[in-house]
Formats: sequence, structure tokens, C-alpha cells
Amino acid sequence: MKTRSAATEVQTSAIPACWQREAPSACLRVELPSGEVHLFSYQHFVTASLQPADGGVEAVRITFSSHELHFEGRGLRELLLGLQDFAVKWLRTAPDRYRTLPVNAEGIISAIRITVAE
Repeated sequence: MKTRSAATEVQTSAIPACWQREAPSACLRVELPSGEVHLFSYQHFVTASLQPADGGVEAVRITFSSHELHFEGRGLRELLLGLQDFAVKWLRTAPDRYRTLPVNAEGIISAIRITVAE
């Protein structure tokens, strides 16, 4: 008989990764749910920040010289630490069906927004 925690571990390990750490990376690839893909050179990286939001959701803001990226999700501290080392190779949102599951080691990205920097 599986305990509640064992069932959660099985489900959590099946969550598709929302980002990958791989150093050194020359650029960050961002894959949007629409199928659109963007590449951002780490040479144009300006700053990044992590802010807690309502209901356990976190927000990450990444600024490049020409664009700002905004991410929402849970368990995003490791993502921010990967950015500190220019070691995040790609990221994308998790499929809708996985967004309510417990946070795994990689974290869950639920939304991505890209805007032109002002």
C-alpha cells in the first residue's frame, strides 16, 4: 500500500522539467506555450530578481539590455541561482495539468511574459 507521501513522490518525479541548468551557456532559450522561441544572450544580461507573491506563487524578473522577462511559478529560487552563474540553458512553462502538483527540485513555471525594455 502506498502512503500519501510515496504517491506524491511518484507524481512529482513525472513532472516535465521547466528549465535546465547547464554551464556554461552563451544564451538563454525561452519557449512560450504558443510555440514561439526566443534566444537571449547572457552578454546582454542586466539583472534578475525573485519576489514572493500571493498564495505561494513567486515572480522572477530578468532584464536584458533589450527585453524584460517575467516568470511566475513555485520553487523558483534554484532558477535564480542558475541565472547568477549564467547557467540556465532553457526554460518553458509547465503543462496546465502539472501546475497544481507539489513543487519538485526544478520548480514549476506557470506563466512567462516577454516585453521590450524601456
